[in-house]
Order: sequence, then C-alpha cells, then structure tokens
Amino acid sequence: MREYETIIARVEALARDLGLSFDPVVFRLTDSEEIAEVASMGLPNRFVHWYWGGAYKEIHAQQSKAVFSILELVLNTRPSYAFLRRTNTHLQNLCVIAHVYGHADFFANNHWFRKSNKDILNLAEQHARTFRSFEEKYGRETVERLLDACLTVATSVNAFERDPARRARRVIYHLETRAPLQDYERYILEAVRQEAEYFDLIQRTHIINEGWATFVELELLRELVSARQWAEVSSSICSRPTTYMIGYTLFQHIRRTWGWQKALEVRRFYEDVRLIDEMLTQELVHRLDLFVYDPRDRTKNTDVGAVKEMLIQQKLYKGDPPIEVEDPTGPRDLTLVHAEEGKKLDPKRIALYLRSVYSLWRNPVRLRANGKVYTYDRRGLSTS
Repeated sequence: MREYETIIARVEALARDLGLSFDPVVFRLTDSEEIAEVASMGLPNRFVHWYWGGAYKEIHAQQSKAVFSILELVLNTRPSYAFLRRTNTHLQNLCVIAHVYGHADFFANNHWFRKSNKDILNLAEQHARTFRSFEEKYGRETVERLLDACLTVATSVNAFERDPARRARRVIYHLETRAPLQDYERYILEAVRQEAEYFDLIQRTHIINEGWATFVELELLRELVSARQWAEVSSSICSRPTTYMIGYTLFQHIRRTWGWQKALEVRRFYEDVRLIDEMLTQELVHRLDLFVYDPRDRTKNTDVGAVKEMLIQQKLYKGDPPIEVEDPTGPRDLTLVHAEEGKKLDPKRIALYLRSVYSLWRNPVRLRANGKVYTYDRRGLSTS
C-alpha cells in the first residue's frame, strides 16, 4: 500500500476541499479472489451458506472470462473499508480511490445511510459464530434448512419502512413477531433480517450512491490526471453499468441547473425513487437511451413517465413479487396476497416460497394469486 499512501492523502484533501465529509477510510490491497469472495457474501466473515458458494463461482468465472470486472469494493462501516485490486493499473486504482471517497461521503451524510448499522462487520461475525454453535447443538442440516427458509422470506425486508402497520404486512416482520419459533430459531430469523436490511438499503440507493461516487470521482480526477489519462478515464466511465450512468448523469444535470450546493443537498436527502421521480427528464431519457420494451409489440416506449414508472417499480420491489400479509382473523391464520393481480406467478416458485413460509409458521399458509388460493400445509401444496 505504500505506493498509494501519498495519492490517498492527496485525494482525501481534495475531497474535503469540495465540501465532502466522511469517516476514516482504510484501504487494503488484495487480489481478485478475495474481492470475489467478499462480493459473493456481501461481507467478510459472514455466516456460511451454500448460496454464497454459487455466487462466488459465478463472479469468479465472469471475472476470469472478462465478462465484467470488479475493480473496487467498499463497505458501509465505521471506519469504511475499501479493497484495491493488485492487478488493477495505477490509473485504475487512482480512479477507485477517488470513487471510494464519493461512497464514503454518501455513507456518512445520506439521510438513510446515517441510520444504518455501521458495526455490521462485528455483528455479522457474531451471527456467524452463534450459527456455528447452533449447528453443533441442533445439527448442521437443521440450521441449514432454517437458513434456507429465512433467506427466502428475507427478500420482503424494507429498510426504509417506519410505519408499524405497513411494516407488519411484510412477511418477514410478521413471522419474526408472531411465528411459533424456538429461541434459537428466532435468533437466526432476526439475524438474517438485520443483515438483509443492510443490503436492502444498498439496493434502494444503488443509483444515487453509485451516481454520486462516479460524479465525485470525476470531479477529483480533474485535479489529478493528465489530458491523455483523462481521455482513458472518460472512455472507461462510458462502459460502466446503466445504474452508474443514470445517477452520474442526473447529478451532472443537477449541478448545471442548480449548482454544487443543490448536488450536496440531493446526496443528503434523496434515495433512488425520489431522485428518479424528481430529476429524470425527457431530455435525459433520450440522452441515456432509456426505454420500456414491450415484447408483445416489440416496441420501445421512451416516454419519461413510463420510464420513471419502470425504474421506480424495480426499486420498490427489487424484482420480487409484491406479496403482503392480510389482516389475520385468528392467531394461527396466515393469508398472503399478491398485490399485482394482473401479473401471473410461477406455480413452482409459489410452492417453494410457501414451503419456506410454512416451515417457519408451522401452520397452514394461504396465498391469493393467479385468481386462485394456494394453500400449503403438512400435506404439501393444494389449490382452490
């Protein structure tokens, strides 16, 4: 890391000159395998589960084939930990360092991230140790089956939700408070929920977070690179994922229209849905080549309203079906409803999902979807 110490100090000073503020950032030089390992688990030293192995294999294979490459990884902790890849060029790691300080500023100042658990590394390691003790006491297969079910329902978390009534309609919170679980089972469900909320926050702010980090990165690099290097950086920026480019373009638009202080204000108080809803314009939709594709007509709808609706719906439900809990009629009643009646759910996925819910609820579970009522009980799945 010695070769980067001077440039890290220079980038940090420039970032503070821009009016950014952040917790200390600890950089670590590592290899692609470790970055892929942390990326697949989400956090170092997290509990062991078969799913992480599949994710690691896919990431590692894609990096080896140059399908995509993870150049940096930064954690929302206090202090923030950032990983630089040894195989990156010096210019690539310079870009990463500047990008990381954008993330660190977002972590420290954004309204939602300021409420997040900055001690997640220690918490995740504590969860992992406790899970291992449960495996020794209750059996590895028992704990793994429980984790399978908990991870299945964990997609229903919402780190933004503060209203108790609306929160209770989400499956995981309902099960956490009302399912007839043993103490160790409830501990595992609560632990999975806590970690899922950490990642849910990242997903719901992905566009604004990566957009701000990219925007800051380029502001800082103007003072650090030559004209030839700037051309190389600009070219690499254009090849980044769409989410990065949407956020970056919106912050460019904000600064040009309202100035730097407005950009700082937006990074503090907004998240993805509000950013898209208030800042995306028809002109920017065309510039970014955004559209809603209709496979039936094979047409592209570039109307800003349609594009906003598509992006916002993706953020609200993260690609998962919006399944909520109906008001129970009794202590053992659990009826779920698919909120988008016009969209069909795969019956095979319904069976797998309800099996997981049933394994935690321990009583019959019903789901209203596809114009039917699916019931899962000790005999398996039935429909009516």
